[in-house]
Amino acid sequence: MEKGAFWCITSQNGEPIPAEKAGISPLDRGFFSGESIYETLRTYHSRPFALDDHLKRLVRGVERFGLPAIEAGRLREALIALAKVRAPEESYLRVSVSAGLMSPGEPFARQPRSTWVAFSGPIPPHVAAVYERGVRCVVSRHGRWNPGGFVPAVKFSFNAEIILARSEAVERGAYEAILLSPEGFVAEASSSNIFIVVGKKVVTPDLATGILDGVTRAKVIALCPKAGVEVEERRVMISELWEADELFLTGTTREVVPVVRVDDTSIGHGDPGLVTDRLLGLFQEMALESTLGGN
Repeated sequence: MEKGAFWCITSQNGEPIPAEKAGISPLDRGFFSGESIYETLRTYHSRPFALDDHLKRLVRGVERFGLPAIEAGRLREALIALAKVRAPEESYLRVSVSAGLMSPGEPFARQPRSTWVAFSGPIPPHVAAVYERGVRCVVSRHGRWNPGGFVPAVKFSFNAEIILARSEAVERGAYEAILLSPEGFVAEASSSNIFIVVGKKVVTPDLATGILDGVTRAKVIALCPKAGVEVEERRVMISELWEADELFLTGTTREVVPVVRVDDTSIGHGDPGLVTDRLLGLFQEMALESTLGGN
């Protein structure tokens, strides 16, 4: 098989096929009206990391958004199979779940089952300099809104402010854009959770701020005692970003990324900090160990 290509499995078929051969009906409600949610994973040792955590969050999202039920067992098997297709290379994995096909005469009638597509491909490249030198972020002009109170339970495929913030980061030459809550507190970055380090305490916005309950975020929080630091979840003021000794992002494909500059202001000494480096090492060690023996 050609390495580097994208492969997929859909709810209609059970075998990996090249992604370009997976047709999407124009009557699919995920395509037609944006009724879809998703999860993103990655592999270590060619095995999906934290697979059960991601699937549990996906099932919660399906239930909360009122989508038709999904067969989590089939999805689990599909993601494992897609990871094997690209082995021994590591893979980026994503599953998208839609509300199913529209019915003639009843375009929004509830379907008995959701439709889904799982696919695999190369992990987005993150050069060594990202971790060795750190990155620059900007505070986005777009707020992190919470329509309908669904966040942090649901990962919607379409979040306008997230998409706009990602574009803004690119336009402003930044690695990531940091979004604020409607009340002006630090929320999260466009595709990452955010942490600050003050002395020997790690602080991250709490879920009540209206952020995604990130899987990597939860793993890092659990690792803080092992790193010898206290951890606190609470509302974070924007001024605390620039006052922090260290700042870092967490995400599925990025792991733990040090931030050394926000807008035009250096964070701490302007270099990746010791706490961030320690948590990155502990996270990678945990991820590798947890996938060494399979799922």
